[in-house]
Amino acid sequence: MADTYIKDYTNTFLIHGREYEVTAPAKFDSETNKLLDDTVLDDRAVEIANNRYRADMSLVSPEDIKKYRAKIGLSQRELAKFLGWSPNTIALYETGAFPSKGNNKLLKALIDDDHMLTDFLEQDDHGLSAAAINKIKDYLNAESDDVIMEKASSPLFTAMQLANWYRVTNRFDAQEDENVENLTQMKVVKLLYFAFGRYAAKSHGKLFNSRIIAMPYGPVVEEIHQNFNGQRDIVFGELEKQAFTDFSSVQENTEIVTLLKGILDDYGDQTASGLSKVTHQAGSPWSLTNQGAIINPTLIAETFARGSEQ
Repeated sequence: MADTYIKDYTNTFLIHGREYEVTAPAKFDSETNKLLDDTVLDDRAVEIANNRYRADMSLVSPEDIKKYRAKIGLSQRELAKFLGWSPNTIALYETGAFPSKGNNKLLKALIDDDHMLTDFLEQDDHGLSAAAINKIKDYLNAESDDVIMEKASSPLFTAMQLANWYRVTNRFDAQEDENVENLTQMKVVKLLYFAFGRYAAKSHGKLFNSRIIAMPYGPVVEEIHQNFNGQRDIVFGELEKQAFTDFSSVQENTEIVTLLKGILDDYGDQTASGLSKVTHQAGSPWSLTNQGAIINPTLIAETFARGSEQ
């Protein structure tokens, strides 16, 4: 395969009669210096042009729509149905399609003013399920963005109990293998986040009730952060008696233990920093949530149900 190199290249894009000159990295052949096709780099250049067009035309961006849906807790199809649009309309907009003038005006109004959402809800029947209607009502009535996901049953354990299962397991593993590193607070919250997502995708319920917050370094389980505030290593010295009590309680539930072990098998060898790179990917629930805000459990469930554990 011929050698290639990357350098900035200026190209002009024509979008609905408007020209946009974009300078962005592109791939070239080292021998001929000819421009080569590269899907990733070419798509980035196109997106730069698209974003300039959106800015010029005051169009809502895909990220704006995703964040709005996450805030309310509606799926793409539910939001489209609520607005009286075809089922795939929101999906198309979130993948880069430009909204029509009328649809754009409505989306901007909804995003900017919750009174518009209230007005729509009070109009004729939208054909939405009772659960979807309740999500909207919960959002409008809530004092925060903590929209409650519909759940099959109340959680069996607290986040702290599950964290203690991981802590005791880590202690036992370290006794058998001196190369096993002590569990840190940053890592255990990542493991709990992945466990929460898998459980939500499977059961449509919550693994634990503690809120998950979008912090700069990734999703953080609030209860764990509060219990171990300021601590890095959470498996040091002699573990407290409560940790072993919690471990024994969780150990009696085969379904939950299988879930927690599965997370360890898939993510246990990665560092907390490495797991943060997973949760920081574009389109992840963390990336769609404002820093310091609560990550919507419904958004986590939808993401993991699609097979995207991030």
